[in-house]
Amino acid sequence: MDGFDRIYDLHKILSKRSTPMPLADILREMECSRATFNRVKRHMTDFLGAPIAYNRELGGYYYDHQEGNQYELPGIWLSQEELHALVLIHGLLSGIGAGLLHNQLAPVRKRFEALLAQRAIDPCVLADKVRMVGATYRPVRHDQFVKISTALFNEKRLHITYQSRDDGSVTNRDISPQRLVHYRGNWYLDSWCHMRKGLRTFALECIATCRVTDDEFKKIPAAELDAHFQPTYGIFSGENKDEAVLLFTPSVARRVKDEEWHPKQKLQLLDDGSLELRLPFNPETPQELIKDILSYGDEVRVLAPASLREKVIEKLRLACAYYG
Repeated sequence: MDGFDRIYDLHKILSKRSTPMPLADILREMECSRATFNRVKRHMTDFLGAPIAYNRELGGYYYDHQEGNQYELPGIWLSQEELHALVLIHGLLSGIGAGLLHNQLAPVRKRFEALLAQRAIDPCVLADKVRMVGATYRPVRHDQFVKISTALFNEKRLHITYQSRDDGSVTNRDISPQRLVHYRGNWYLDSWCHMRKGLRTFALECIATCRVTDDEFKKIPAAELDAHFQPTYGIFSGENKDEAVLLFTPSVARRVKDEEWHPKQKLQLLDDGSLELRLPFNPETPQELIKDILSYGDEVRVLAPASLREKVIEKLRLACAYYG
């Protein structure tokens, strides 16, 4: 049972009582310990303004309503993470459910909107009140998404035709899909590539065709997937690792200090107010890191490694040539 349910239970118990209720009776109805009750009561009084009082003579707790005003729980109290999750799920259900998956997702969407209603959130106005803007969103064909997700959950191999976004080259691959990833507003598929005999990440919008095959599926343990994809920077990570060292000017140091580029990053604020950022990346696929470095223009400098520094310099030279 989550924190909201505990709060709702205690509120329901106290709001229907006109006299103080003994703690033993409250614990029995809530089916919780004294410590849990104290934690819930403290949260309600400190953060939600609940007028919970204790009558020593009668030995019980009650709502001390001021001037006859009935206390009601606030409509919404959500953390940043909870609100982000609600908006993201609602957006995904609305976007995907508008296409070929409308009938399949209708029951799921109905139950989710019922959960929103329990927290006094009107799903009809959620998108108007809170909006998540995804930059450079690349749509995926609904029929492709259905085939890929079905193969993923049923652990079936796929034969795909894949067109590289970088040079437009087309390859045919046999893959065992392992994990769908929604990253920066776009969909990716972590898979075992039977041609390369290794783990690879495929952008879903670059999959031109796909079909399920009866060939043997290769399942990779979740821990092995995490060890391969999570250590380095960005979506296209891998086993080859190096450390990038970036130096940000004092004018943006405070902003960058509050950003998380990577869970294992290291930050050091220098005496002149500049900020040094160290983070792992894959030198074979530095494109995403380079793009983020360039977004800071003249406010950042690559200190190491030399290979990354040269790639950034070359990008800047090419950019300047367009204006030559």
